[in-house]
Amino acid sequence: MKQFLLFLAGIFLATTLLRAESEWFGYYENRFFLISKKTIPWSSFNEKIELGDYNRLRLNFKASPATKMSVNLAIDIFSFHGVLTSPLGISTADTGAKTARIDPDRIYVDLHFKHFDLSLGKQRTALGVSYIWAPIDVFNRVNIFEPKEEKPGVNAAKLYVPLGRRTSLTGIFSPDDRFRSSTSALRAQTQLGALDAAITLIHRGEYRQTIYGADLRGENLIGWWVEYGYHTSPSDQYSKLVIGWDYTFPIKKGLYWLNEYFHDGSGERNPERYDYTRLLSQERFILARHYFLSLLRYTFNEFWQATISYIGNWTDGSFLLSPAIQYDPFPNGSLTCGGYFPCGDRQGELNRGGRNMIFLWLKIHF
Repeated sequence: MKQFLLFLAGIFLATTLLRAESEWFGYYENRFFLISKKTIPWSSFNEKIELGDYNRLRLNFKASPATKMSVNLAIDIFSFHGVLTSPLGISTADTGAKTARIDPDRIYVDLHFKHFDLSLGKQRTALGVSYIWAPIDVFNRVNIFEPKEEKPGVNAAKLYVPLGRRTSLTGIFSPDDRFRSSTSALRAQTQLGALDAAITLIHRGEYRQTIYGADLRGENLIGWWVEYGYHTSPSDQYSKLVIGWDYTFPIKKGLYWLNEYFHDGSGERNPERYDYTRLLSQERFILARHYFLSLLRYTFNEFWQATISYIGNWTDGSFLLSPAIQYDPFPNGSLTCGGYFPCGDRQGELNRGGRNMIFLWLKIHF
């Protein structure tokens, strides 16, 4: 069925490009990393320092052959150099260790009808309201190095049905090669004054797992959100919970502060029982039970912005500090310099690798 959805999207694309109103857009980025191994002395400089770099060109295409139909395509073109063979935070087990790669990341059709909208093909699909931890989002990975990364496309059919000005239903079906292994979700959401509320039901056929989710988002002096998922299968039952809040202090251009606590009932209580092979296989993205994110961002002016973030594993005491400063020389371009510095328990999940990273990123939109 995956192949069928891609084939369907390809047919729409091929038959409409010649007569459709269309546009191209995207971005180019270069990411350079200097990686330092903590345990090796500076006297062994060649062994202590590693270099990594990758380029990414993302091309987006959108065509509108009719007022109620659009065809969407996104392609990522990567080249890797030095020690890096995949984008930051993504396992090479999931991507393959290659020096160059072309990924068709989006191929889908949007159809707009009087009472509903339908999207078919490989598309961006997400559930929930959390910033990073995603307790009910089964379609996207958690990437602690880059919470707002470009999420990968998922082969799916997505149905959106508005039930009034503030209420809607969203249905998602992501097929597997075997129908019984497919993933399906139904999400009902509404707005009550300044409060956004939703309930979600998900079935993952591959794992015989059902997830009952609920989330709330509002603003009462501060912005806040809560997201909860109860995961149940014949072999296991556990809960995942996110509590988050943010606030912008009225200091000149603004000091933004975001916090998010995450409890994962499926994580390990004892760090000695961590199974790191589950990270490499992408079966899991984190291993423990308690995590916390805190992020501060200060905008100096329209050109300069500074950020520092803390991500802590409160089960084993390890944490990751990431300061960065961003310069925007023109509206469509940015240059960011910063680093990732693992700290805390040397055997902890977030400090086990023993590597500091300093990066320089260039990004240009077009």
